[in-house]
Amino acid sequence: MRHVLNVQSVLSYSDVPDGQIQDSPATALNSRRGGFVHGTKIATDRGWKAVEDLLAGDLVRTMDNGFQQVCRISTDCISVPANENRTENLLVRVPSNTLYSGRSVWLMPEQGMVIDNTKLINGPITLPISMPVVPARVLSGTFRLTSGTPASYFDVCSLFFEQDEVIYIEGGLRAFCSAGRFGSSGRPQNASYKIVDAEQTDELVDRVAHSRDIAVLANSLGALPAPIQQNPIFPVRPVKAVRRAGRPGRPAPLI
Repeated sequence: MRHVLNVQSVLSYSDVPDGQIQDSPATALNSRRGGFVHGTKIATDRGWKAVEDLLAGDLVRTMDNGFQQVCRISTDCISVPANENRTENLLVRVPSNTLYSGRSVWLMPEQGMVIDNTKLINGPITLPISMPVVPARVLSGTFRLTSGTPASYFDVCSLFFEQDEVIYIEGGLRAFCSAGRFGSSGRPQNASYKIVDAEQTDELVDRVAHSRDIAVLANSLGALPAPIQQNPIFPVRPVKAVRRAGRPGRPAPLI
């Protein structure tokens, strides 16, 4: 029997007394991480769901492996000092008119995002994989993405799977989620993505900045996930000599 865990952890509530943010180094470092800001919608087998509504065991749409079960969810409270201006500690805002959706999306600075290397103008750069993963913070300044923060403190959920996965979030963005820490098997053998090093990231982001195709960052089909059909797509064949309901044709023969 497979067991799934839903671990709920809370950080930094003690650092936010009476709604005030403390301008301390520990508080600033709190914001430099990955995960999904509450309100971000995730593609699941039931359509779009806000990340905070997901539970361990829910099926999430992945780029390589269909729908995969969430094994663990970690929920943290993130705080950003009011005077913070360092890009590495600020979130990245993707404006609504950039993606395949009508809403803007906030990305945590260290959240891994997948770049479609094959969509770059003048051809892909030399990489061993076609879907490299880079932290969201390095994408600030490309495609009108900007650095900032949605609030002085906010909640973030991190999703963990049996193995490393890339999932679809609203707007068609492809987000990297690492394997859970309990018996994880790491990167799937058929995966086409990998976290690239700093030197490759610089070259890649420079090419992304000059790209005119948002498909480098987002997938139009990934923005419109279809829920799994719970009923057969085609109606069951009727019993012989019985007319199918609502279908024109000859009436059943009289006995």
